[in-house]
Amino acid sequence: LKRNASTPPVVSVSAASYRRAGLSEESMVAAYGANLALTTEIATQIPLPTELAGTTVKITDKLGVERFAPLFFVSPTQVNYLIPAGVATGYATVTIRNANGVQVAERAQILDFAPALLTANADGRGASVGLVLRLGEDGSVHLEPTAYFDPEQNKYVPKEIDLGAAGDQVFLVLFGTGLRNGDLTLSDLTIGDVPTELLYLGAQPDFEGLDQVNLRLPRELAGKGEVNVRLMVDDQRANPVTLKFK
Repeated sequence: LKRNASTPPVVSVSAASYRRAGLSEESMVAAYGANLALTTEIATQIPLPTELAGTTVKITDKLGVERFAPLFFVSPTQVNYLIPAGVATGYATVTIRNANGVQVAERAQILDFAPALLTANADGRGASVGLVLRLGEDGSVHLEPTAYFDPEQNKYVPKEIDLGAAGDQVFLVLFGTGLRNGDLTLSDLTIGDVPTELLYLGAQPDFEGLDQVNLRLPRELAGKGEVNVRLMVDDQRANPVTLKFK
């Protein structure tokens, strides 16, 4: 996050897209600033703690209700936290206080949902974080990630997806945050110019704040090469990510 004289003392963005376009309850957030914590510490317990290295994040919603946010990670310049469940939509105040009592605050907009997809390079762009499941007509099962690390480019790039034989069924799971309150029937996902069949949009059960979208991959994608993935959740557009097809 680039900072200048007009940048607030702390700025919270989606921890998946890195956009400051609104946050939603139970979504993962990254806050950037200075003197946010005295040391660096990572949460090692579930449920997540509401204090790490003496740092706390308090959300005061538009109704005046105060809640302490669960914390994933704190450092002097960055704090990753979870918007607590039950926070009212509308503008809220986010207050980050370090162990010495130094605090900074900002206004953040809380939405019903704020869809964002995770990317392998943790920058909100490019190769997606996801899994491809191919069920072969012969009963075989293949599970592969959607990205791999390319040492020549020194970054993650899309891994080529093989749709297999004509009788194979291929499913895609993409991970993100801010998706769980969206309506599956009012959402759509296109890969390149090809619409897909959405099967699930909601929480991922094993990690706090993590959501997923499951879909069936159409065979028309074979041979498409590298394409953009565009997800619309109701009227909100997630950050585009990329996949590659054999």
